[in-house]
Amino acid sequence: MTRLLLLALVALLPAAAIAADPLPGTKLLEAKDPLHKTMVHGIHKYLDREIAASVAKRKEFWKPDFTSPEAYLKSIEPNRERLRKYLGVVDKRLPANLEYVGGPDQPSLVGETDKYKVFAVRWAVLPGVDGEGLLLEPKGKVIANIVAIPDADWTPEMAIGIAPGVSAKAQFPRHLAENGCRVLVPVLIDRKDDFCVNPRLGRGTNQPHREFIQRMAYEMGRTMIGFEVQKVLAAVDWFQKSPELKVGVFGFAEGGLIAQYATALDDRIASATISGSFGPREKLHEEPIYRNAWGLLTEFGDAEVLRMIFPRPVNVEVSRFSSPAGPVARRVAVAPLRVGSSLRA
Repeated sequence: MTRLLLLALVALLPAAAIAADPLPGTKLLEAKDPLHKTMVHGIHKYLDREIAASVAKRKEFWKPDFTSPEAYLKSIEPNRERLRKYLGVVDKRLPANLEYVGGPDQPSLVGETDKYKVFAVRWAVLPGVDGEGLLLEPKGKVIANIVAIPDADWTPEMAIGIAPGVSAKAQFPRHLAENGCRVLVPVLIDRKDDFCVNPRLGRGTNQPHREFIQRMAYEMGRTMIGFEVQKVLAAVDWFQKSPELKVGVFGFAEGGLIAQYATALDDRIASATISGSFGPREKLHEEPIYRNAWGLLTEFGDAEVLRMIFPRPVNVEVSRFSSPAGPVARRVAVAPLRVGSSLRA
């Protein structure tokens, strides 16, 4: 009964009588704009400031020792371990194993020139994860083993010219094979959204396949890029069965980004060519979400990643390519698909 009486008394009081006075040194909030917009603006302002400041702060994480090559590699190993964690390249790979893929009506030999043969292959990476692609085997002496990583929307067939879509001068895996390299061209998960539709529900999104995997992987401390780096490193594992030959990587566009990280993480890769991918990463939040890696910019821009490849040779090539298509109008947009300038530097 006492509580009911108190509630009734409060209800009868004017609002001004029960309003608390502002705390000393404060005043009542009088916002001109909606508070949710003010909050978002403040968050963006804070994050932009912290990202810009991260460039100068990165040196705090580096303690390079240049007294000898061995000392240098040892001094950057903590940085390498953290990059592995950021990218989710932490799972133990399966034993190296590559198989030729074919059947009664589809032989593994899918093409041949006077200089090399082309085989459809598959190789083990992680439990439930395989790499697939084409192996270009020279007919003469092999001078090196190369993992040639195309852009995400290029199939290996396009990259070597047995399917249309890539100009002859841009078919770098083919050029490498013609010059005596054994070349493995992996399939990358593409940016299409064909399978992001549920026919039973009649609903779909424009979520690219790369983003679809990224969203699930991210929850488990993995990334889309990390999975594809693992595919490249599993290929390196297989190439190590011929230890007398040096191993290199050559990547273009999305493949260039993967080549860069793979080379930074594995000293067995003797050299790298990074085409159409090296550049500033401070606008990473404007790039496709499947490039998102928690904590990456705290310690690693592209220059810092390149530091981990030193003193091995790296070719950085300036190259441009067409940005992927934007959202499909008939579906629900998910995340921006605009490729940033870093992919074009």
